[in-house]
Amino acid sequence: MRPLEGVRVLDFTRVLSGPHATRMLCDLGADVIKVEQPTGDLTRFSSPRINSNSTYFIQQNVGKRNISLDLTKPEAVELIKQLVEKCDVVIENFRPGVMQRLGLDQKTLRAKNTRLIYASITGYGNTGPWVDRRAFAPVINAEMGLTKRQGDARGGDYANDPFSHADVYTAIECASAILAALFARERTGEGQYIDLSMAQTLLYVNEHAHDDLWDQPVSPDSIRSFRPEDYAVLTTSDGVTSVVSGHPAERGTFDFFVAAMQQPELLDDPRFSTVALRVANLDALMQLIKTWASTINSVDELEKILAKNKLAMGRLRSV
Repeated sequence: MRPLEGVRVLDFTRVLSGPHATRMLCDLGADVIKVEQPTGDLTRFSSPRINSNSTYFIQQNVGKRNISLDLTKPEAVELIKQLVEKCDVVIENFRPGVMQRLGLDQKTLRAKNTRLIYASITGYGNTGPWVDRRAFAPVINAEMGLTKRQGDARGGDYANDPFSHADVYTAIECASAILAALFARERTGEGQYIDLSMAQTLLYVNEHAHDDLWDQPVSPDSIRSFRPEDYAVLTTSDGVTSVVSGHPAERGTFDFFVAAMQQPELLDDPRFSTVALRVANLDALMQLIKTWASTINSVDELEKILAKNKLAMGRLRSV
């Protein structure tokens, strides 16, 4: 028996942020009923396709049941209100105000079912100066600093990330909030309203936000917020490329690299005697590491050497 068996979810969401959240609930055993307009979810029309079905749509909606309703029709709205009485969760990711205009807002539906958990996903929240802005993951990634941080790590070469971080992180946060609300309902007998914005979520999951907001001095003998963009990307003589976790200039990690390379003379090299000097001469240090890695016969041999010296690595793969 899966943990959410017996929980019914009415899913009005489209594309990714909502569908991924309800896919998580479905995988945990919930009965998810996806409600689509007659035109269908936008992702139904993407490619590639198998048996006329979009694989993108399948990936996010597998296991759900589907109904198609024209919510501009009063009888469709009335049918939804009847369904809500038999549901535990409603989730939607329309633009703010849409569900209210349809007569399906949280106050209306929770009045019909006080145990109902109603989750709304928006770009910038249901209130505030940006409430009416259109929002998709690439836009939120840009507005919340992710795209700039990634571009800054590439020397100012800005590009949109192929992954929809704002959507997927919001989906996970939403599913977590629904699980918490279901748990709380076991104790209180009442449902809750969950108001979740993609913008707030992306700030919440930004592990480097603390560093971006820091305006005080930082010890020169440390690496600010780990700086993973500086981690070593190495290619062995078999042509396989790998990423090594850990900043080469960091205290301890530098010693691990030196030991792995069997070049103890680097410990006395004046360019690398302190963290600050190693950061200042990072290009030279990185070149030494890359040159050494290129002499290693295979990626498997490289991993054995690094692991023996407390360094973790992963090879560059495609799905």
